Amino acid sequence: MQGSIYTAFSDMVIEQMGMESWNELIDETKPPSQGIYTAGEQYQDSELINMVVLLVEKTGLPIEQLLESFGEFLFDKLYKNSPADLSNIDNLRDFLLAIDSVIHVEVKRLHPQAYLPKFKYIEDRDDQLTLQYFSKRKLCHVSVGLIKGAANKFKQKIQLEHPICMHKGAKYCELVVIFKEG
Repeated sequence: MQGSIYTAFSDMVIEQMGMESWNELIDETKPPSQGIYTAGEQYQDSELINMVVLLVEKTGLPIEQLLESFGEFLFDKLYKNSPADLSNIDNLRDFLLAIDSVIHVEVKRLHPQAYLPKFKYIEDRDDQLTLQYFSKRKLCHVSVGLIKGAANKFKQKIQLEHPICMHKGAKYCELVVIFKEG
């Protein structure tokens, strides 16, 4: 997994729970990296998974809620550091449609070894966009948080539904974004 995910995760834990909590996570999970992350490097997925599982145990939060919160926190970090020029995108729908065709293309150009989720889009209504999420990591709840973070960035009220999920045996997740007025 890309180091930028780990640096954002450490930032979130430190900001919300303190440096002592971060140090405890590292001490208790004993990641091969020793908790030293660089944005451009790749790290084992298990490092993040082990920390998330331990945080769930420590906080009592449902894993879905923790991952969604991380996704919302992560959005600003990824948006600010995006290798793609996003200056011409001024609304949530266009931003979401640019994930695979613009943003992920630029990330792959800079980090060819990066594994990124894939999205297929269904645009059957003006007030709705369905994203089909495909990933071996099954971090759909992080994607839900990222979408919520993007909605905040573009000041777009949404309703988000997750009717199909890989965690319930499906081959992909379906994230339905319903755009609200006002």
